[in-house]
Amino acid sequence: MKTLFARISFCLLGGLLASGCSHSSHRAGKTHPQPLPPAIVEEYSYAKSDAPAKVTELETKNGFTIKLIKVPIPDDDFGTNRSVQLEYYDIAGDAKVPVVMVLPMSGGGYTVERHFANYFASRGYAAVIVHRDKVPKNQQVLENLNPMMKRMVIDHKRVIDWLETQQDVDAGKIGIFGISLGGIKGAILTPLESRIQAAIIGLAGGDVPHILVHSTEPGIAKKREAYFKQHNLTPEEAEKKLREIITRDPLVYAPYVDPNKVMLVIARYDTVVPTAKGLLLKEKMGNPETIMLPSGHYTAVLSIPYIKSEAFDFFEKRFNGRTGKTSLRPSGELTEVQAGRR
Repeated sequence: MKTLFARISFCLLGGLLASGCSHSSHRAGKTHPQPLPPAIVEEYSYAKSDAPAKVTELETKNGFTIKLIKVPIPDDDFGTNRSVQLEYYDIAGDAKVPVVMVLPMSGGGYTVERHFANYFASRGYAAVIVHRDKVPKNQQVLENLNPMMKRMVIDHKRVIDWLETQQDVDAGKIGIFGISLGGIKGAILTPLESRIQAAIIGLAGGDVPHILVHSTEPGIAKKREAYFKQHNLTPEEAEKKLREIITRDPLVYAPYVDPNKVMLVIARYDTVVPTAKGLLLKEKMGNPETIMLPSGHYTAVLSIPYIKSEAFDFFEKRFNGRTGKTSLRPSGELTEVQAGRR
């Protein structure tokens, strides 16, 4: 009974939040996208590899199989014997289908990411959760953020290389879905990777130095205070120093993104990734289609049913030219959550 009450309460709260959401379409402009400068193209160039990935089947569900994929990374500037680990939701059958890369948040398990991946797979899309890179603790310092951003971009390009080898993946219909840190990654990756045809960028923003100094996220705040103390810096001094260290930022690449490919999700009362920085990213990207949630960063979870539905409709529009709302199909354990949207 308690579980049933909790599910009903979740759907009701989600419905109330959805009723307060605003959804604006892309406002066309003449300045986007700008061509990607040759220097940036060269900066993110890499040698493709034909080394085979390691595949392990984890679970079979109605209509798809979940596989663990380890894509080997050849020797590069970031070390040897690395691999990018994926959870691949492989749709049954031989027909070519769109695929969505799900970029995870900064910490914890992959519960939210698996929820979205299951949803996309239940709607007939292949999905890939790109696991977080395991960075040794002694390398988790602010000075390494810049090279880590480059490593992230190239690793995700290699994931797309692998997807292009899958016979049942339509390589012309590749999308990404990222929330929070995953959204920030997506905001950097999308303008740098032309093979991405649709991007949902949620709870993200530009101006990473400002976000790091002002975010209320407990983990960031703890490390930030230690950094201030270690270097005897005020917040203002730290932000200035970070601007010298971090040059790979969503705002740097925003002019090169096609806003027609993007849908942003911004929380009106976000203090983890301050709302103003989400709106700044929207402006610099050329005002792409945007959902504004009446919530904070964490309470945005109550809008998951709405976000899923809008995300799928956006992908359908980009991949198949469909407009309007798509009909639901049965989806097993997610049926109750999906029903909360409509």
